[in-house]
Amino acid sequence: MTNLELQAYRRYFMLKVAEASEFIGNTIAEVWHNWEQGNSTIPTYVIETMKDLKKRRQDKIDAIIADINNRIGSNNIRYFLTFEDFKKVNPTLTVLDWRLHQSIATELYFRGLEVLC
Repeated sequence: MTNLELQAYRRYFMLKVAEASEFIGNTIAEVWHNWEQGNSTIPTYVIETMKDLKKRRQDKIDAIIADINNRIGSNNIRYFLTFEDFKKVNPTLTVLDWRLHQSIATELYFRGLEVLC
């Protein structure tokens, strides 16, 4: 994975540098910036985690689309403006889960498959 690909992945998942560095890189934002700038080699565990998140995201999208194709009625998906709002509904999930959900909701909205609520 190149430094530009790492940045694209982070943005795709709607993660801030501070969030990615803490929850994926287990490091500080400065180190993550160095990876994205190409100043340091990206660790294998970070690359693997990003690829795993991409797969999780696609699996969730596929499941939602299958559900959409079988449902009658509402096609709304929650969009949580804050992590605190997300935690009220999903108390056991993490910041990564929230950002992944937001990324999925945004994509489904722009595909015209769901309405944000």
